[in-house]
Amino acid sequence: MKNTCIYFISFLLLFVMSSCEKVIDLDLADGQALPYIDAWITDKPGVQTIKFLQAANYLDQQQPIPVTDAEISVSDLTINKTYIFNYDNGAYTCDPGSGNKIGMIGHQYKLNIVYMGELFEAIDNMNRVTNIDSITIEFREEDGEEEQGYYAELFATDLSGGTDYSWIRTYRNGSLNQFTNEMVSIDGAFNEGISDGFVFIPPFREGITSSEKPYNKGEEVKVQIRSLSKDSYNFIDQLIEQLYSGGLFAKVLQNVPTNVIPPKNGTTIKIYGWFGVTAEAELAKVIQ
Repeated sequence: MKNTCIYFISFLLLFVMSSCEKVIDLDLADGQALPYIDAWITDKPGVQTIKFLQAANYLDQQQPIPVTDAEISVSDLTINKTYIFNYDNGAYTCDPGSGNKIGMIGHQYKLNIVYMGELFEAIDNMNRVTNIDSITIEFREEDGEEEQGYYAELFATDLSGGTDYSWIRTYRNGSLNQFTNEMVSIDGAFNEGISDGFVFIPPFREGITSSEKPYNKGEEVKVQIRSLSKDSYNFIDQLIEQLYSGGLFAKVLQNVPTNVIPPKNGTTIKIYGWFGVTAEAELAKVIQ
């Protein structure tokens, strides 16, 4: 009798839940097109690019529209030198000249934007970056938790004598590996004050390979480590958390912060996004 009652209740719940399903078409009003900046200056020689766009609506299938009439420059505050970025073909670019570079480790930089008659600024510091020692490759058979294939592992050693914030990105055959998550670390670990000058811990070493989609023979795996200031680390950490958050215990989405602000109060205009400067180290390996 008890089992019969349980079965009946289960069937009733299933019936009620299925009978309540209804598709609702929402007619949402278009929101205001929000301007946002995507500006990362690196220590690599050559052209540097800044994107200034108007965000598309959530349900809009069109690409964001570039803002074409802004005045954008980046100043190296350490040596008092300014670089002008000119708009062309969807982005603002600056070419410092053949073999020259804008980003220098240890320097502080300020982004300057004049938009709709208002001035906006952002400041960031270019910190040192650790080198990548090696990438190792191991072939593994399917074992129920991992698919069969080649597994790459990153080996890098945290620089000693200070706190280092890093952004780790993985590329597969020249494009970002969509099967692995982007990662951020502090001194090759997760928290400040845990270690200094040691090899990056296993979650970062092994995080450049997806157990659901390991590499194939002949493919190239490339790892890039980007140095971050503490503020830029906090921004990327929050961004990654929202990008990969899901499931029952997913965190509520919220607007990530911006460091592009007007030097004077009073403007009603707001620019979203982030300005950061980063030194880069990378290493690539073809799986033989």
